[in-house]
Amino acid sequence: MLARRAHTWKELERKLLRKGFQSEEFGPVLEALAARGYLDDAAAAASFARTRAARGIGARRIASELARRGVGRGDVEATVAALDVEEERAALLRALERKRASLAARLTPTERSKKLFDHLVRRGFAPAAILEALRKKGDSPDDPA
Repeated sequence: MLARRAHTWKELERKLLRKGFQSEEFGPVLEALAARGYLDDAAAAASFARTRAARGIGARRIASELARRGVGRGDVEATVAALDVEEERAALLRALERKRASLAARLTPTERSKKLFDHLVRRGFAPAAILEALRKKGDSPDDPA
């Protein structure tokens, strides 16, 4: 399993349990792998985060996915803090442009803005950054009241 990609301790544990192994059988093996540096949650988290960020996923979603993979809070925070803010901003703008192009022309400006905002939040971008990008691109989320 480790030959394909880095895994967290919890991921390997879950996979081995699903394959029918008992934790007493593989616990010492995981400890030995960790001691030799083959099983490193921080390194696995960093690798995962780089891959997801390169695919246009925002820091919030990456943090959530890392937590689901069993990465500890400290490693999640350190990994997210290490992400390049400018790369995330560029990914946000690319995702915004892709989604804008796919939206139906019949939408009202408010509907369009809401759909864009919701899509980008689901991709893990910060709401404040999304609002700023929407305003810059002319898709202001502000209701013309």
